[in-house]
Amino acid sequence: MSESLFYNRDNNIEGITVPSALSGLSLTPVYGSTVSFEARNHSYTTDDFYYNLIPQSINSLGAVFALRYDVNETNARKLAAFFEDQSGYMPIEFTPDDSGIYKRVSGFCDSYAINYINNQHFEVAVKLNVDHAPTLLNWSGMGTFPNLSFQGWKPSTSYGKYDIVYSGLNQNKLDNFYYCSGEHTSSTTNSPTGTSSMWTRKFFFEPDIGEQSSVDIKIDKIEYENSFVQRLKTNDNIATFNMRYTYSNISDHQTRCIIQFLENKGGYRRFEHQIPSVYNRPKVYYSPKWEHTWNYYNSNTLTVELTEDPLGVIPTGT
Repeated sequence: MSESLFYNRDNNIEGITVPSALSGLSLTPVYGSTVSFEARNHSYTTDDFYYNLIPQSINSLGAVFALRYDVNETNARKLAAFFEDQSGYMPIEFTPDDSGIYKRVSGFCDSYAINYINNQHFEVAVKLNVDHAPTLLNWSGMGTFPNLSFQGWKPSTSYGKYDIVYSGLNQNKLDNFYYCSGEHTSSTTNSPTGTSSMWTRKFFFEPDIGEQSSVDIKIDKIEYENSFVQRLKTNDNIATFNMRYTYSNISDHQTRCIIQFLENKGGYRRFEHQIPSVYNRPKVYYSPKWEHTWNYYNSNTLTVELTEDPLGVIPTGT
């Protein structure tokens, strides 16, 4: 005689019904939660380490929110039932944080985990994948993710560092965002196109002190068997290099500004950057990946990967 434990494993919890069941994800994640952005691009390298880079689609920039919730056993059970009810294909609207850095977005639950801490203390960790976000089409809303209000530049107005304005000066609407480099009261002279402008479209955010830059010299080598090694320079741009920047303990305001800048570039659009020390020649980079961690109130850590474009050209109209 056998005992049957047969049931549909789409849902591992029973008895969670209306009105006790969660109708949406309204709980606030705890500090230590993260979000990782990554672009899906087609790329191939040509002569002299030049490359072509094309986004796969209008949804090529995606985000994965790894959120943690500290709850009691009842709410842990409700969260688990809620995530399983969405079956991995039904969208979940959620507010990623309580700091207001991000807008309310919609994603899909790929996985979740429950960690038993102690009596009536559980940690529910969930990964929500936002992969249906045509970020470059949302330029008029300041982007899909950052929670910012659209504003144009005005004279006789007080601006602070990391404020963002839209100018309307360039044909490509994506190129009309300018980033404030320091506190000031606006005038014609320090306007986005002024002779002493306080605004920039470059990646001007300085990372933590102590960042390391490692440069690999790219050459061809012929290693003759039982003999010597011959080194040949067959390409230009042999000293191009990438950077990985860390921004520790930065404010919500600065975090929001950097995230808007990076999203505006879509994971493939180029921008100019002057490395803060040692190197005195400007470079052109794009950022295919970055990650944000909420530390505590008004404290965030960002890591940003920068990939150098040896052609050194910022295309217009892209």
